Amino acid sequence: MRGLKIWFVILALMGLATTMLSLEPLIDIYDRQMNKPAPGLEKAIVTPEDAALHQSLFIADMHADTLKWNRDLLARGYAGHVDLPRLREGNVALQVFTMVTMSPLKMPWSDHVSSHSLNMAAVLAAMQGRPAFSSRGRALYQINRFKDAVERSREDEDAPELLHIQSAEDLRQLVQRRRQGEAVIGGILGLEGAHWIGGGNKSDEQVKAEVRELFDAGVRLFAPVHRFDNNLSGSNEGRRRHGLTQHGRVALQEAERLGMMIDLAHISQNGLHEAAELLQQPFVISHSGVKEGCAPPCTLDRNLSDSDIRHVLRNDGVIGVGFWTRAVGDSPWRIADAMEHIMEIAEDMNLPPARNIAYGSDYDGSVLPLIGVEELNSLTAIMRQRPQPFDEEAIRDIAGRNSCRAFLQVLPGGTAGTADTVCATAQGLGPREPRIETPLSEAPLIGAPLVQGPAS
Repeated sequence: MRGLKIWFVILALMGLATTMLSLEPLIDIYDRQMNKPAPGLEKAIVTPEDAALHQSLFIADMHADTLKWNRDLLARGYAGHVDLPRLREGNVALQVFTMVTMSPLKMPWSDHVSSHSLNMAAVLAAMQGRPAFSSRGRALYQINRFKDAVERSREDEDAPELLHIQSAEDLRQLVQRRRQGEAVIGGILGLEGAHWIGGGNKSDEQVKAEVRELFDAGVRLFAPVHRFDNNLSGSNEGRRRHGLTQHGRVALQEAERLGMMIDLAHISQNGLHEAAELLQQPFVISHSGVKEGCAPPCTLDRNLSDSDIRHVLRNDGVIGVGFWTRAVGDSPWRIADAMEHIMEIAEDMNLPPARNIAYGSDYDGSVLPLIGVEELNSLTAIMRQRPQPFDEEAIRDIAGRNSCRAFLQVLPGGTAGTADTVCATAQGLGPREPRIETPLSEAPLIGAPLVQGPAS
């Protein structure tokens, strides 16, 4: 308890410091070191055929923590991974923007992540002048930042519009407008860890009300846990790693009833299996790897076992395969290997092999991605050039149609029949003009290398 009070004093002093001097340079250095550019290792050479197919795809990514950082979504940056210009360069049509509110450090001597460890999300928030003592406050702050970007994107006719996707009709409009050649990118707000919901003496009705507050604010993807056990469920990196609590069951059922996509990334194995039995609609694992073939720097705790994968497939859920080293290993070709493993399990279950796989990059999640968003055509090339190439329909499904279908079914006003029909017509914007590079000397990387932070 004494240590916790000390950290509160430190955070208060840091919050006071933000009113006395600008911490922007320090925040920028931290951002650049935690969210480094993708390394240029073993990437596929993109052929004209690869590029043409890539530009015809409807691409969706189910996880980016960009709202955590002090960057303008509408301006192309040289820190971090995601902004609208870079999404446009990568031909991304739909991006889920997830909100991290607690990110405790995993201590080197510990085999789990504890909520009592130093919360780097709170430290960063204090440096930024954001709410430092409330995970709910940090979530609402990020929601407002996103909505501000949505409004400002409508003012520049030459830049992509950011469309806030809150219903099946919104997503249908996105698909239609992109088919017509409009430079519009859909954004879905997601929560990564509902840490303030439930627990204590709260009633089930209070839990439902807390979930409804998020829905009313525009959140449409609900992940109950992050990297540690909380009042709703255990985490796959937590201490107890228990299953769903009573409040966890209430929260998931209320979120599903309202029309929010349930995201079971980070949940404990018991929690995943229990949620799979509880939920009536498809759910997603927004970002993960697979345990099969996981070798350092890939880490096992965060990844899905074959049993986990089967539970997702039985519910017609979607697994977002991660792009970062701790999810898949040290080569971008391993991204497609993880996808292939899921396809093999689907075939063994007599299911369509590529129906339940998607992109789950974890961009801006304090991770090292193997492929940058602006060079996603290299992932298209990898899927086409690997020893056992994926066929074109499989690539189209994995790149975005599966995510499109799942959200169109679950979001308010959606149905399974409509989802299949609309998403079958989803496509890209066609050939793009080459981007004029800005010299990197205008955006130098400053500071000594830091240890990679808590993976999202």
